Amino acid sequence: MAIHRRRVIAAGVFLGMVFMLPTGHSWYEESREQRAGRELLRDACGGVLPEREARAILGGGPLKGSSDSVRGEEGLGRKDEPLEAGCLIVRKKPEKAYGFEDASIGVSLHGTRAPGGGEDGERERPDDPYPAFYPDAPVPLPGGWTGFLSARDAPYEDRGTAAVFLDCAGDRRDLLVTVSVRVGDTGLGDPAHRIRIGRLATATARNAAQQWGCEARFGERPRTVPLPVAEDVPLGEADGTCEGVPARGRTFARAWESDRGGAPQEVCSVGNSGGTPLYSLRAFYGPYATSARVALGKRYSFEKTIPGRTPSGTLPDGGLWATAACPAPFAGETALFTIEPLGREREKSTRGEQAYERAALKAFAEASAEHHGCSAPRLP
Repeated sequence: MAIHRRRVIAAGVFLGMVFMLPTGHSWYEESREQRAGRELLRDACGGVLPEREARAILGGGPLKGSSDSVRGEEGLGRKDEPLEAGCLIVRKKPEKAYGFEDASIGVSLHGTRAPGGGEDGERERPDDPYPAFYPDAPVPLPGGWTGFLSARDAPYEDRGTAAVFLDCAGDRRDLLVTVSVRVGDTGLGDPAHRIRIGRLATATARNAAQQWGCEARFGERPRTVPLPVAEDVPLGEADGTCEGVPARGRTFARAWESDRGGAPQEVCSVGNSGGTPLYSLRAFYGPYATSARVALGKRYSFEKTIPGRTPSGTLPDGGLWATAACPAPFAGETALFTIEPLGREREKSTRGEQAYERAALKAFAEASAEHHGCSAPRLP
């Protein structure tokens, strides 16, 4: 009987071990994936991606990623080759063998173009790190940062882009950190999601500054981040990017604007009382002004006078541009202000429209330049 009992106990222990094997195997795989994820986040983008903020967006689950080669490992670059680094981190749903990733983070880090680069400094590149034109009005990152959040809506995704610009002390190039985030089911309408993007961008900027020797002024950890949607208000009541832009009857009676803050890009749209935007006014500072000149130069390469290359002028498709000299953090870059008609192609502005364009650009450029501490704009 004792021998029989020992056999029963041994069989029970064996069966228990058999039933426990799948659980143990699952735990081992999960632990291995967690370690691999931590290593991936630790090494991504030259080691400056903050794990806590990245995981707040990516969540749990397996990760995969890739990193661009880092150029300028010894600093932001004092010679011809500025810092360039980037990475992409993706989380896929375990049950998905095909289809779209569940969440992704793309980061690019750049030592800015050398101030006053001229033709060489304004050379166009396919992967321009300073995209000048976003479909939605960018909103400034709060807390004293020089940066903004913008959105790009596309099928099957809602992508948020946050950029942080750091003015580095001394003779080093400045530092630009751009973070692009996509989460399948979470849009920018969720305030918590916007905060997570803002915190990821600002924490990455802090780490990158330490990594590459950029002594700069930092802002505070974001507690709120506005929604990057232009607010529709009566033009006379505008107190953001459209403040001071004149109205003209019912033709120019509405404004679509956002706060100014420290954003290196500003957008103001004006339109009629029926809710149709008719003009877009934009301000570009620092490297974004350089990028805007490149984009305008490409668009009007067949013209004798390239918009933005002279202090002020008239756009071939209607509209105007103006410029201003600015102090830090945009010292060495000439700010650019434009007003362009919407929904028109190769139509010259009438005298009445030209008069309004000048008045609107003057008010917009002067208010924006004053806000950023720049000189009085040179107007057409």
